[in-house]
Parts: sequence; structure tokens; C-alpha cells
Amino acid sequence: MKYLFAVVATVSIIGSALLAFSFPVTSERLIEVYLVCLFGLFVSFLGAAFRRRWAEVGILVVIWPLVLFPFYGPAAPLRWIYVEAFRIHASPIDTYLSRCKLIEFVESGTRQMLGRCDILVMTGEYAREVFYDTTGEFGLPIAQRTAEWQAAMGHFSPRAVFLEKEGRAEKLFGNFYEIQISPLEDDGSDDDPF
Repeated sequence: MKYLFAVVATVSIIGSALLAFSFPVTSERLIEVYLVCLFGLFVSFLGAAFRRRWAEVGILVVIWPLVLFPFYGPAAPLRWIYVEAFRIHASPIDTYLSRCKLIEFVESGTRQMLGRCDILVMTGEYAREVFYDTTGEFGLPIAQRTAEWQAAMGHFSPRAVFLEKEGRAEKLFGNFYEIQISPLEDDGSDDDPF
């Protein structure tokens, strides 16, 4: 049973990254499965240690680093899976972009586009939102964001998160960014047209 915990934990954390965009609630449930499996492995480890089954303890000691890899290892492998899941979710890009609520604006004489593409509501009562931003200003400090970009972003709520906070957006790939928003950050704006 203890080895099944290790397999299920590994599969669930990888599955969570793969399903993050297509099935966000299932993805979140898989993280819960992962945590339950970690608890099961811990109980198995303690049981083997108290019963002095040293061979089992040795096997579990070897399994622990593999199962806990998402907590101490580089985030690159899971992040790569997560981004690839988004690429699959957004494929074909033209069709995905046609569903986005885009605003066109001119910045320094160049036509730019900015808009919300997805709102993925999670069971933990927060949302992950995917934005398309051809300027790349989502990832810039507030002082470097142009007035044109800020005016375009002002069409989306919660405005305080988008306009007054920095370091919140993570680049997925290309011009797509993800931001996590808590319901406590809602600014009460009902005039968001998107």
C-alpha cells in the first residue's frame, strides 16, 4: 500500500499541472490527493520505524526525495508541464484569441492589444486569470507602465490589482500572462465589461 501512495502522489502532482487549465477544479483536487498520499507515506514510514522493519524504512527513505521533489527541487519541470498544458488548452491560438475580450490601443504609434482570455475559478475561492498583452507591460514595475496601457487595463476589475500592484503576473508563453486574484481583492467595480 505504501508504494501505491508514492505512485499516486507522483501521478497526482503531474496530473494537477496537466489539468490546470482544462479542468481547474480537478487539478486542485489532485493536489489534495497528493497531500493525502504524503500523509499516508509518513504514517507508513512511522509504522515501519516503530516495528523496526529497516528494509521498509530504507525503501521509504529513498522514495521520500522523489515524492517531495515539488517542494525542494527546481520548479522548472512542473512549470514546463504547466505551460505545455496551457499551450494545449489555448491551441489553436487564433481560435483561443477570438474568445478573448481584447482592447486595442495605440502606444508610441504602435497598435497594441490587451485583454482577458480566461477566468479559472478555483475551489479555494480564488481565481487565476489569463491575460493577453502584446506590450509585455504586465510584467513591468508600475513606474514603467505607460499611460495608454494603464487606460486600457482600467477596463478590467479589480483595478487595484491590475494597476497598483506589480510582480503578480507570471508569463505563460508568448504574450500570455497569468495572475492569481483573491476575492478579498475585489474592488467592487460592477462596470467591468469583460
